[in-house]
Amino acid sequence: MSARYDWTINQGETTTLDYTRTESGGAAIAFTGTFAMQARTKYGGDKVLELAQSDFTIGTGSETNKVTITISADKTSAMTAPGKYVYDVENTASGGAITRILEGTLILTPEVTV
Repeated sequence: MSARYDWTINQGETTTLDYTRTESGGAAIAFTGTFAMQARTKYGGDKVLELAQSDFTIGTGSETNKVTITISADKTSAMTAPGKYVYDVENTASGGAITRILEGTLILTPEVTV
């Protein structure tokens, strides 16, 4: 089951989100493979944001269960309609298994100073 996180971002600003994956007992579960993220106007709606592998950083050493998601200022600026969207983040493990690790609402607040 994926974790739910409602994320508010500011248009025109770089934003990051750190996510750490653990078992119910607290043991770390290492990430492998690649990541992808999409935000849409609604489930099955128009895509307003798409992130690729270069927008994700997996932790190193003892933090291989941590991923940092970065949405650049260019990408948040390109989102021209502030509002509420849905998103999810998927991890495709080295063996090919796809797991949705995060999902929720993405709220884009408008930029006033441009």
